[in-house]
Amino acid sequence: MSASIAEHLSTILVGAVVLGVITFALVSTIRTYRKGKSPCGCGCSGCSKS
Repeated sequence: MSASIAEHLSTILVGAVVLGVITFALVSTIRTYRKGKSPCGCGCSGCSKS
């Protein structure tokens, strides 16, 4: 099993980095919503999508 891990170590590391970036983005967005701020940085009162 360790030989299999050694063969695919670069793929595992890249996957871990991508997972970390996605997790950071989700946590950051959730914190922004909980603070009551808009994630786009603009005010929602003038937004055409609201």
